[in-house]
Amino acid sequence: MEEWNVLRELCSRTVRYLEKKGVAAEAFFTYEKTIEVSIRNSILLTQTSQKDSGVGIRVVEDGRAGYACTNVMTEEAIMKAGDMAAGMSRVSSVLPGLVLPEPGSYPVVQDVYDKRIEQITGEETVDIAHRALAAAEGIDPRVRVKSGVIMFTSGWRGVVSSLGIDGEEQGTRATIYLGGVGESGDEVTGICSDYECSRTAAISPESLGESVGEKVIQMFHPQPVETGTTTVILAPEAGDYQLAEVLVDALRGDSVMTGRSFWTGKLGSSVASPFLSISDNGVLRNGFSSRKFDDEGYPSGEAPVVNEGILTSYLHNAWSAHALAMENTGNASRYSKGFDTVRNTIGYGYRTGPEIYCSNLVVHPGTKSRDELVSEVSQGVLVESMAGFPQAGSGVISAQLSQAFAIRNGEIQHPVKGMISGVAFDWLTRISDVGNDSKQYENTVLPSLRIEDVHVIGR
Repeated sequence: MEEWNVLRELCSRTVRYLEKKGVAAEAFFTYEKTIEVSIRNSILLTQTSQKDSGVGIRVVEDGRAGYACTNVMTEEAIMKAGDMAAGMSRVSSVLPGLVLPEPGSYPVVQDVYDKRIEQITGEETVDIAHRALAAAEGIDPRVRVKSGVIMFTSGWRGVVSSLGIDGEEQGTRATIYLGGVGESGDEVTGICSDYECSRTAAISPESLGESVGEKVIQMFHPQPVETGTTTVILAPEAGDYQLAEVLVDALRGDSVMTGRSFWTGKLGSSVASPFLSISDNGVLRNGFSSRKFDDEGYPSGEAPVVNEGILTSYLHNAWSAHALAMENTGNASRYSKGFDTVRNTIGYGYRTGPEIYCSNLVVHPGTKSRDELVSEVSQGVLVESMAGFPQAGSGVISAQLSQAFAIRNGEIQHPVKGMISGVAFDWLTRISDVGNDSKQYENTVLPSLRIEDVHVIGR
């Protein structure tokens, strides 16, 4: 693509220009096209199509870093961003151990680009949204879709640096989210939702819509959960929302450097149940966050981080790996999630420098179906989803049960409402089994987790 090739050449020139000034430089640049349809209150509300190109320049000099970006794709604007980054590096604080990564060989990652997504039209996206909406509300007249997003993204990502890194990658993404409630007389259920994330066009709006509709009709007439300590089965969505951020913060190399990580100094120690094994897999086939190199240009791979409950590695970018004298795991990211006000204000991608974040954090599945996990519980709660924000550093969780069901004598009973609370790191040590029902989200692949001695509170 001519536009991309021009951008790549301009970034290479800027890096060479900064090299002549005696500094190490890196250019991260992207080109993206996005088509999105939104749903609000059973109405297809908006359909937008936009393109975005930009360059972020990072300069590292004597342990100091400067960063500047631009979305004006001219040589003058990109060179100016480079000069601004160099100027900022001279007044920044020293970050001990800060380096840019050395180049390496890039792996082949399968099913991260699908030409069908690149060529999809606004009309086709509207049709997919309509099919998902109709499937959900077709389950039962009481179902109302309150919110939804259908998004297709295609584009390029590249990194060049003065240390010899020179990488580019084409990719596509498809995302469907749908959230609905049930309305019957004066009763309105809590919102029930489902997601589908894929790098290819092999998505099923009808299946997702039906899933949301079926979840909604199960939630009429909930009873207060019985207060106490009980067995809880966290379905994949519940685990993604509550456990993922806690895990990532504990695994981040920069959290270890500052002592903020709950798992600082615990390499080689037991931190979880023997049922739990986790890896970060940046080369997972069709993984939503798979890539052949991270956002510093370092090659991606698969890093085992917890093996049968034993902590075996942290997640690193070039800085934390160098500072801690550990292996770089290729986890530099400019698209991290979480609740960072600064990030949410500045933006992501080329607008910001790299941090440490997981690619595809994979909890290894077990051998039992969710039904089998349930059948072994005499009394407990199945939690499909919950609402609330975990405290990443401490792992404290206090969340409302959005979609949950009582379990009695190995069978799912009526829906329940109430709260769930505890410390995620304690929960990880009390996992008594893992399901085989893995589901992919934006940065995680999770199965159901059965956890013992969890505190639930009725209302």
